[in-house]
Amino acid sequence: MKKNTLILFLFCISLISNAQDLKTELGLITGMTSMQSDYGERSHFGSSYANIGFGSGIVFYVGESDIRKTWNDRANMFQDHMRLRVEVSYMQTKLVHRGVYTLGSSSSTVLYNAMEGTSRVLNYGAQIEYNIFRISNKQYVDPYLSVGFLVNTNMPNLSSSLGDIETNPSLIPNVYNNGVYLDNNNSTSLIMGFGTRLRPKSYFNNSIYLLDFRWQKFNSDMVDGLTPTIEANKYNDWLLFISAGYIFSLN
Repeated sequence: MKKNTLILFLFCISLISNAQDLKTELGLITGMTSMQSDYGERSHFGSSYANIGFGSGIVFYVGESDIRKTWNDRANMFQDHMRLRVEVSYMQTKLVHRGVYTLGSSSSTVLYNAMEGTSRVLNYGAQIEYNIFRISNKQYVDPYLSVGFLVNTNMPNLSSSLGDIETNPSLIPNVYNNGVYLDNNNSTSLIMGFGTRLRPKSYFNNSIYLLDFRWQKFNSDMVDGLTPTIEANKYNDWLLFISAGYIFSLN
């Protein structure tokens, strides 16, 4: 983590030192989330990927200008493939149990099927995008790889269709005894992903479309509000975010 933070810091310093070549962009993103949490059965496809939600946010880009001096190309090869992306986003995912725990007619099965949660996450942070092609080439299809860190404010919720869990905690399956934490909490997360920019063919059009796919790994197991002390609960929460965006140049 320290190494990646240093790389991000050095890249920011490099951009600032060449301020006359900076290009800034502003954009909106929206898409679908799929969260892996303590709901459902581990290694069960439906539990891992069928808890679907949505996400949206505002992104701000800083990168090298498209207009560059030929004599400076080689010295600035690093900057000509990199962009810094600052993001503020919100994600909300509905969480229910799936898998073997929801099958049958036992009393515990009834409790699992009645249990429903919501994970709400506010993200703010930055990532570095590495463009496969040089930024100054103005590619119509411009793929990239990305890595970064986000700070998260987590606002979990839990309910049961059988009644009020606050007045009747027995409505929650026994494995979650002393493992429910519904207070707002903070965490950090590592993000890694890939995507592509789609640039309209009109040279004078400053609009760019974005397709982005990322994996977000939290350093906390309390994002969903559950931390059961059972064998199946081995890892922290994580999610996938597939989004589309619209970006326009500010200069």
